[in-house]
Amino acid sequence: MVGKRALVRVLSPAKLNLGLWLLGKRPDGYHEIFTLYHAVNLFDEITLWEGELSVQTSTGIPMEENLVYKALRLMERQIGKDIKVSVYIQKNIPEGAGLGGGSSNVAVVLKAVNQLLGEPMSVRELQALAAQVSSDAPFFLMGGSAVGRGRGEVLQRVELPRMVFTLIYPNVKCSTVYVYKHVSPDMLTSHVQGDTILDCLRAGDFSPLENRLGELAAELYPQVGEVLRFLQSFGLRALVSGSGSAVFYAGEPLPEVELACRARGWRLYRVESYGV
Repeated sequence: MVGKRALVRVLSPAKLNLGLWLLGKRPDGYHEIFTLYHAVNLFDEITLWEGELSVQTSTGIPMEENLVYKALRLMERQIGKDIKVSVYIQKNIPEGAGLGGGSSNVAVVLKAVNQLLGEPMSVRELQALAAQVSSDAPFFLMGGSAVGRGRGEVLQRVELPRMVFTLIYPNVKCSTVYVYKHVSPDMLTSHVQGDTILDCLRAGDFSPLENRLGELAAELYPQVGEVLRFLQSFGLRALVSGSGSAVFYAGEPLPEVELACRARGWRLYRVESYGV
């Protein structure tokens, strides 16, 4: 931005939902979930400049629709003063992939702006504000690994080992609202053995992980189902992240997977745990 001074540059990480269980429909219309968040080293790059409040992205998301802009407007009302910051987001995390790019942007920008303003808001207040625009955003104020309950915003930090993942984006955007709208009662589970699942993950056993919401996305979006079935044909424990469309498995990219991605135009990422 010509003539303006950059105030700070920050990285905004992606996340995987290592598992996601649907527990029931809430009175507010959302679903009660149990999920395992895990941050990975795939980043959007964000620059905050001096200037009037604005939010721009490399992909041209309209400012009024951008979650970051909505969050900053809420922040202005909460602290009772105008925020004089221009935000530019270089989007590297695929959109509509279940990787939480927009939610991460919200958390990272709120934290950075709060620091620039002398921290008028506590971490707890920032989390509550972030939750108003995105159920996933509070996790990114915590980072690392966490159990998410409620809509995903009720968090408990957990310790997991560093891991490598192969992540595939089939160049299709999934709508979280659309996928959730098709959830049926038979997809709900009454109880999740959270401690047992965590113990298995720490031992390198991914067999207890599941994501019925992701399986639904694979039915609703054929491209997601194609990736999932392809990886499973190699005996890989492949899962969809969140409501899709990204599909991942634990481990290094196999040569056969790399070849298939090049042939079919899928985007492949090798990612590692971040902040654990």
